[in-house]
Amino acid sequence: MRVFVVLACFVLTACSSSVYNPPPVSAPDAEAANKAAKKASNEEKLVGSVEVSAVREAYSASPGPYILCLRGAESATAPRRTYAVFFKNNDYVAARMSVMIDSCESQPFTPLGTGPFPSPPDKAKEK
Repeated sequence: MRVFVVLACFVLTACSSSVYNPPPVSAPDAEAANKAAKKASNEEKLVGSVEVSAVREAYSASPGPYILCLRGAESATAPRRTYAVFFKNNDYVAARMSVMIDSCESQPFTPLGTGPFPSPPDKAKEK
């Protein structure tokens, strides 16, 4: 009886030993990153001067494998806050207020523009 149990375990192990190669993940291109940064800025209701950092790899427990940082204020009198925008390939995954592990405070920023940003035209309406 034990021989059959051991044999069954070997058979199941052989089935589960196939190699899984996940699809490669790459950083977003500049156009996708800018588009997502503007979308995240609008979601967070940032107004006035908005700044953005370069795209880099995110911490492994982040919502996406790549991150850029966004800095702006919700009103003219509000303090400037820093947000993290996450990507997987060219896809915008999520945005949230940055935390220490994101290292957004130490990133160099460049101007993105003045928020709120106009929404891109809806492709369904164009057809």
